[in-house]
Amino acid sequence: MAKTIAGSEKSIAHPNGNERQHAVREERPEGHIPDFEAIEESAGFRELMRKKKAFLIPTTVLFLGLYLLFNVIISYTNLLDASFIGDISWVWVFAFGLFAMTWILVTVYMKRAAKFDEMARETLVEFNYDKEENR
Repeated sequence: MAKTIAGSEKSIAHPNGNERQHAVREERPEGHIPDFEAIEESAGFRELMRKKKAFLIPTTVLFLGLYLLFNVIISYTNLLDASFIGDISWVWVFAFGLFAMTWILVTVYMKRAAKFDEMARETLVEFNYDKEENR
């Protein structure tokens, strides 16, 4: 006999403004795939996606913009040829700055990703689906 997990009804706000009752988990067999459409329509998931986009889009633009700017500057101008200290030119400072930026962005993303993972876990728990029951 298959083990089942009881659920409840939740009111889900749809993006078009309509609210509907959705049975999150009436009775489902253990290991059953969650209702991804209901999860996608939930406020928790939408908030998670909003926060991820608010972080990832500007960060990606900054990262790619500076890397592309570096290539354009060194290819078409002499701006970075000036001496910074002794024989070290500004091009070296900019290049090492790109490495520093990459490590900083990775570190910041790792800290943010932990928060994003927690928000995702909370959304799945809201729908009575978590990794504990699939072991």
